[in-house]
Amino acid sequence: MPVYDYRCEKCGHFEATQKITEAPLVACPQCDSPVQRLISKNVGIVFKGSGFYKTDNSLKEKARALNQERQVDNQALLDGDVKGFVEQSERTTKKVAEAQAD
Repeated sequence: MPVYDYRCEKCGHFEATQKITEAPLVACPQCDSPVQRLISKNVGIVFKGSGFYKTDNSLKEKARALNQERQVDNQALLDGDVKGFVEQSERTTKKVAEAQAD
């Protein structure tokens, strides 16, 4: 839940943890005086998942290379070269297994 900054007319500054959907506080929890919600300077951002780190690009490059290998597999099949397709597919499957082991 986000933490909001408030200013009370009597108590000064304080923070309140509230859901985003909750209405802003109108009274101070300490003295019941009117309060005003402030624009906070400190924002806590959490980056989750892939795509945020320098090392994530290497994973994308491996995925692109494997995708290109699969396209070669498909082209051999489209050309009617079943034997070539089987051989290429086996090589690609081996590369995929090696990439997953890394």
